[in-house]
Amino acid sequence: MKKFNLSTVLIMSMVFVLVVSAGALAGQVSIKLGFGSQLDPFDASSAGMMYFKQYVETESNGNIKVDLFPANQLGSNDEMLEQVKRGTIEMATSMGSGQLAAKYYPNFYMFDIPYLFKSTKVAWDVVNPNNEFMKGLLEDMAQKSGVRPLGFYVEGRRHFTNNVRSIHTPADMKGLKIRTMSVPAHMEMVKALGASPTPIAYSELYGAMQTGVVDGQENPINNINYLKAYEVQKYVTLDGHITYMVPLVINEKFYQGLTEDQQRIIREGALESFRINNAVSSIQNMIGLKEVKEHGMKVTILTDEQLQQFRDAARPKVLKFIRKQVEDQDIIDELFAEIEKYEY
Repeated sequence: MKKFNLSTVLIMSMVFVLVVSAGALAGQVSIKLGFGSQLDPFDASSAGMMYFKQYVETESNGNIKVDLFPANQLGSNDEMLEQVKRGTIEMATSMGSGQLAAKYYPNFYMFDIPYLFKSTKVAWDVVNPNNEFMKGLLEDMAQKSGVRPLGFYVEGRRHFTNNVRSIHTPADMKGLKIRTMSVPAHMEMVKALGASPTPIAYSELYGAMQTGVVDGQENPINNINYLKAYEVQKYVTLDGHITYMVPLVINEKFYQGLTEDQQRIIREGALESFRINNAVSSIQNMIGLKEVKEHGMKVTILTDEQLQQFRDAARPKVLKFIRKQVEDQDIIDELFAEIEKYEY
């Protein structure tokens, strides 16, 4: 009888352990997070992703596991975005706000209005996901598309480079072939400034500049430096025509299947990763500007009067185009009002 009781207790204990273990495994959440940059803590995008993983796994006591897939292992930026929508992967980043607008949420075209933000600081204040203005937009896109943006990485202001001449006014842009992303608003802007837009993938950009397929391109300074554009380009004009913002997105059905606490941890992790990314981007842009100068690029800093010429040439035509694209005509006026709160 004692042997039977002892055996019974042992068996019941084993069953209990197995049930608890199975319950723990069943409660664990796994996230596949795809992005385009190499896994490098000194790269702004990668630093943000690595911090997100650490924050979420630590704060959830390991109940949420984040697997990082850098360097477009899961496909191109567009392909990863589509996978998030389908639920094949849970999260992704690396596509710009304009690309997101073109595919899923036209209201985000408003962030491609030329010369919209005077600084990346103002841009961050406006798109901070805790900002009530942004909260409404993020929720609206989640409901309409099945893809929820958790916010934006503000990776720097975009500037023109070329290998033909120094650019001081829109007249200097005339006739130049300028590489852009495949964002209609960006192409409209380049046309409005008198140049010819040529959409080319970033991975093919260096070769296109080297062989003369394009005369120039536009990117944040850290990208210009990373690309070693100074080897095939002579001039850079710091006009900051677009502030490059990259959304971090999550599949909405997956997100709604999480507990409130898990959702909170992911939102908080995203916010902290944005801050890390923004800080690293700012440092990279400062260092990058110094390095492109050291490599012989001629840097043009526009006066306020010159910058106004670019704004006057580009904004009316592009704004007219964007107003035709957005779903909510009032949203652009609301954006301008929001910007006024933070400009000083």
